[in-house]
Amino acid sequence: MSELDQVRAEFRALRRISERSPAEAERLEVVRARLVELLAEPPAGYQVPEAGRGLVEHARAHRWQVLEQWARANDEAPFYTVTVGRPAEDEEARRDGLRWEYQRTWHSWGAAPGRVRLFRSGTAQTPEAPRVHDAPSVRRIMAVIAENPVG
Repeated sequence: MSELDQVRAEFRALRRISERSPAEAERLEVVRARLVELLAEPPAGYQVPEAGRGLVEHARAHRWQVLEQWARANDEAPFYTVTVGRPAEDEEARRDGLRWEYQRTWHSWGAAPGRVRLFRSGTAQTPEAPRVHDAPSVRRIMAVIAENPVG
C-alpha cells in the first residue's frame, strides 16, 4: 500500500469519529496536512504545468488560499487541479459567505506523454457573481488576485 493510500485510510478513519478527543483532533489536522502535500505531488513522469505553478506562487505571494491536487480519471489519465480563493473583505459579504474562488484544471488527455494541458474553462465564484460560472483566463485570475490581496 502506498503512502498516499495509507494516509487516505487514516484520514477517513479519523473523519468517521463523531466525538474526537483533543489528541484525535490534532492527529486529524496532521494527517490532513500530509494528505494535501501528497496530493500536490505530480505522478511519476509528470510535472506541474508552468501556468499552474505561476498561479499557485502568485496566489501564495498575495496570501490567498491554495489547493493543488493531482488525481486520475477513470481511464487512469492524470490531471492537475488548482483552486485559489479568499473570503470577501466586506463584513456583510463575509457573513453571506461570499468569496473569490477560481478553479482551473490541466489534463493529460491527448497530450504528449508526461504533459498536461489546460482543460476547459474552469469555474469561478466572486462576490460580484456568487453563482458558479466559467473562470476567466489564468492571466486574468492572476490580475484579480493582485487587485485583491489579503490585507
